[in-house]
Amino acid sequence: MRWMLCLLLCGQTAFAGLTLTLNPVAQPVSAGAEALFSGTLTNTSATDRVFLNDLTAAFTADPQSDTALSSNAFFANVPGILLPGETYSGPLFRISLSSTSPAANYTGSITLLGGTDITASGSLATAAITALATPVDQWRYQTFGDSAGSAPAADSADWDNDGTPNLMEYALALDALVPDTQLLPAPVLLSDHLTLSYVPYATDVSYTIESSTDLLQWSTSDVEAITLSNPQPPALLTFRQKSTLSQLGRGFMRLKVTRVNPGP
Repeated sequence: MRWMLCLLLCGQTAFAGLTLTLNPVAQPVSAGAEALFSGTLTNTSATDRVFLNDLTAAFTADPQSDTALSSNAFFANVPGILLPGETYSGPLFRISLSSTSPAANYTGSITLLGGTDITASGSLATAAITALATPVDQWRYQTFGDSAGSAPAADSADWDNDGTPNLMEYALALDALVPDTQLLPAPVLLSDHLTLSYVPYATDVSYTIESSTDLLQWSTSDVEAITLSNPQPPALLTFRQKSTLSQLGRGFMRLKVTRVNPGP
């Protein structure tokens, strides 16, 4: 009886020696699709082995209803053993968004749990992740890669040092990695009115045209939209100062862009 009892109890072993590192911690994903997260899993125990296909995972996010761990069998298809001190590197898990998920960034945590042969007083390892579902943050990741979360990649920063903030580069479909100021909208004088045109490439930023006569005070009160007979490209929008340049003496116009949902 003692021998049988030992088999039942010794079949599970307490284990607390696992380190989970994700690289990167943020991945782009669209509604109805999945994001694959990769990283490393290290057995920091001095004595115990870890059977990879014995691990399971739990995922929590806000809002939980829009996200899901694609499979709770964490390493079901990755048979193998991590000896003390060994590391597994490669794909780890997939996070999916429902087809009705709104464009937002979903930050949550992935927690590794013991399977049938591992018990632990708490989770084995936990890591924070973010699923990037807003177009601007997907662009940041695709443009700056692993540096997307760094200060030089922030909205107000200027990665390529051409004087154009990164968010403006995104909003005008410019290249944030290469100076291209020659592609910026430039004021044009039409029938004694100063005009400024742009194409609103992004859907998650707001575009505002402002005017000034002294470069100190800017306002939208003297700005109006006009329709060109044959705009090129067709999506081109044009605005002008209501007052003529003859009336003002001098005039200036500028384009401002801001996130619809504030970000970094």
